[in-house]
Amino acid sequence: MPVDRRHLDALVGEQLRAVRKRRRVTLAQVEETSRGEFRTSVLGAYERGERGLAVHRLLRLAEFYGVPAAELLPEGDHDCERDHGPAQRYPPDSVL
Repeated sequence: MPVDRRHLDALVGEQLRAVRKRRRVTLAQVEETSRGEFRTSVLGAYERGERGLAVHRLLRLAEFYGVPAAELLPEGDHDCERDHGPAQRYPPDSVL
């Protein structure tokens, strides 16, 4: 069963917004503090799930917010194992 990308984008967006709110910063403050690296309109679209977030951007946002990257990912199972099988079936150095 394929991953519903829109649903995944929405879940990641919820996590992004939650982390930003815990830091008590606005979108505008993120843009200002990041010197324009994270533009208000783009970060808002990520948070609303309207725009997919590339892995390198997710990693950079985690670094910017000072949190582990996993904190920006959806919590819980979300049926990933049922849809894709257990993660252990892929060797660590395999290319997916």
